[in-house]
Amino acid sequence: MRSESWFKIFAVLLGLALPAQRLLAEEASAPQAPPAEQSAPSAPPTAEEVEALRREVEDLRRQIQALRDQLRAGLLPEVGAEAAAPGAPSPVPPPPSPQAPAAGPTRAQSLMNPAISAVLQATGTTSLSHESDTNGFDLSEAEVALQSAVDPFTRVDLFLSFPSGATPEVEEGTITTLALPGPLQLKGGRFKSAFGKWNTLHNHAFFTVDRPNALANFFGEESLTNDGLSLSVLIPNPWDQYIDAITEVGTALGGTSFNSDRRNLTWLEHLSWFLNTGPNSTLEFGLTASGGWTGASETLLSDLAACGATCLGLEPRGELDSRVNGIDLTYKWKPVQMNVYRSFLWQTEALRSRRDVEVLAAGPVLQPDVVSSSGGYSYLEYQFAKRWRVGARYDRSGFPDSESARESAMSGVVRYQPSEFQEIRFQFKRTSRNDEAALRFDGENDDSQLFFEWIPVIGAHGAHKY
Repeated sequence: MRSESWFKIFAVLLGLALPAQRLLAEEASAPQAPPAEQSAPSAPPTAEEVEALRREVEDLRRQIQALRDQLRAGLLPEVGAEAAAPGAPSPVPPPPSPQAPAAGPTRAQSLMNPAISAVLQATGTTSLSHESDTNGFDLSEAEVALQSAVDPFTRVDLFLSFPSGATPEVEEGTITTLALPGPLQLKGGRFKSAFGKWNTLHNHAFFTVDRPNALANFFGEESLTNDGLSLSVLIPNPWDQYIDAITEVGTALGGTSFNSDRRNLTWLEHLSWFLNTGPNSTLEFGLTASGGWTGASETLLSDLAACGATCLGLEPRGELDSRVNGIDLTYKWKPVQMNVYRSFLWQTEALRSRRDVEVLAAGPVLQPDVVSSSGGYSYLEYQFAKRWRVGARYDRSGFPDSESARESAMSGVVRYQPSEFQEIRFQFKRTSRNDEAALRFDGENDDSQLFFEWIPVIGAHGAHKY
């Protein structure tokens, strides 16, 4: 605007100067009268003439000051508004100046418009061995995410889940600090606990359609989730390695290992060590310890139901100690020169549970006991093309309330990604169970299942942790 106003002033002055220059040229070319033989000496200016000149100078000074004030305020008239002289050609209008590109949203505007995204999971499942209520196609879950910085000090991440045939709920809702001193970060709200690697993933971010058997048996189908606080600390070390310690305290949302009726506090400590093993590969090693309280075991509830009226006076305890520890190892390979077309992943986790239980003994009476069980999985995945991956997973797992019930499974999966915003998965799974474990699955010792899943993503969905 200021440069355009200066251009207008220059044009006005130039328009005034050109007629004066033309007039001077005409006077110079006109024949001059011969000088008088003796011109009379000029008289000195009178006081009235000096005063008139002073008033003219002051008037010009005021006009210049007024032009400066108008220039600063952007109020100068358009040049085209001047009346053209008679007989003068009409001035050619200047070409329209290109509009300046619209400025990007300010920080305040970004804070008022959080990143919003939605993820759908269309799933098909069928058992090749027996009829099941889970057979068929279903929109298993829809997830809506809202993520934004609150201010320079905190960030909010909210994930709403709409499971098929169930009540919508907050899957995760956290507020995370961004400016704590040193290597500290505090998170509060509802979050998936940092137990190993797979437990922290949302369903649509799984490598396979279903979760590993060990995680489903020990933590339930919705993973280990807490309402509480989580403090993350980067540990300084002489090797200049990435070592992260996470401490969590909260109340577990149901599940298998921590399901006390009184919603007692649970705790978790996770330590991870991240190593660069080369220019194309990384290795991450993790240890986890967790503890809390649990209620009556599934085995005891089944025994009391079978006992009938004889056991009506027996009241199981609702606060029993429960501990679950784990170890995880993740190796990733992605060549720098072909990182879009080739990659390899190996991820393994092992869990160990120690849980106080009550058992139904002759009498009938309830007797205290301790159950130790374990489980784990190992997953391999290879990317052989830009959009294609194949993987295999082996599961072997017990149950937290039984030392004898066990199951194992083998799975093969094919993953196709037409773009970065959708994925299609095909999975085959073969499961074998011993007799005690089969009692938990309608007496089925063996089962073969086919899975199909189609996952589209819309909106600005945040990246998941590496």
